[in-house]
Amino acid sequence: MGPKYAIVIALAAVIGCNPGGAKDHATTSAVNEGRARNPRDAADNTPEQNKELARYLIRKNYPQWNSSSELKCLDELWQKESHWKHRAVNKRTGACGIPQAYPCDKMAAWGETYGVDYRRNPWPQIAWGLQYIDKRYRTPCAAWKQFRRGGGY
Repeated sequence: MGPKYAIVIALAAVIGCNPGGAKDHATTSAVNEGRARNPRDAADNTPEQNKELARYLIRKNYPQWNSSSELKCLDELWQKESHWKHRAVNKRTGACGIPQAYPCDKMAAWGETYGVDYRRNPWPQIAWGLQYIDKRYRTPCAAWKQFRRGGGY
């Protein structure tokens, strides 16, 4: 393999496709995970990128949750709460963000920690939400169970 081919492969990895042009899920995941590691790059995330960020933070900080059942519970919970949209605001209560924190400014210190606006960036929202679940319920499945019982967690 010559240097030209190595450059093509490296470029393909950066843009998230294989040399033949078809998307490679593993490469795309790696690119999204790289994006997840920088809070300043997350302000324009899609819901799918927010999910990837949550998976990254779980692998890093809550490895005991890195199972299909816990990830599914978290997905169900935050899908119901905000559809994984980090700019979501409940017009009735004022709860905001992916985890629907109330009051919204509970996440402010996390925004300061990461140097971003907690109301417009998923990084502090997800970090705060995971920590909240851990302290209050111990697992995403326990939080999801509580949500199903009473409509909140």
